[in-house]
Amino acid sequence: MSAGASSRARAMSAGASSRARAMSAIVRRQVGCAILAIGALGLSGASAAILARGPDLTTATGRHLTAGALANLALALVMALLAAIPLRRGERWALWGYVAPLLVYGVPMLIIDATHVAPARLARTLAPQVLGLASVVIGLALVVPTLGRGAGRPMPPPSR
Repeated sequence: MSAGASSRARAMSAGASSRARAMSAIVRRQVGCAILAIGALGLSGASAAILARGPDLTTATGRHLTAGALANLALALVMALLAAIPLRRGERWALWGYVAPLLVYGVPMLIIDATHVAPARLARTLAPQVLGLASVVIGLALVVPTLGRGAGRPMPPPSR
C-alpha cells in the first residue's frame, strides 16, 4: 500500500471513529432525555393521588391541596417538555430549566417529607421520591456529557 493510500485509510478510519462517537453521544442523549421525561411525568403521580381523594373545595385546605396538585402537574409537564424537546436537541439552557425545579422544589419536599411524615408511612412516602431522583441522576449522567460546549448552542449533528 502506498503512503498516500495509507494516510487516506487512516483519515477514513478516524472519520468513521468520530462519526461513531458522535452517534453514540446522540443515542446516550436520546436515552437520557427519555429517562428524564418519564421521571418528570412520574411527579404527576403525587397530583393524581391528591386529586383522587377529592379535596373539599369549600375549605381553604382543600383549595390549597388542589392548587398544589395542579401546580405540581404543571411543573411535571413543563419538565417533561424540556427533556423531550430542547434537551433532546442538545440545548444547554434547558438543562438549567430542568434542574432548577429539582433544587428549589424536589429536594426540599423530600427533606420536608423525611422529617415530617409519620414513621409508619415514611418508606411509602419517600420511595417514589427517591426513585424519581435516582432516575433523574441517571438521566442527567447520560445527557450532560453530550451537550455542546458553546454558550447555549446545541451540539451539531454528526456529518454523514
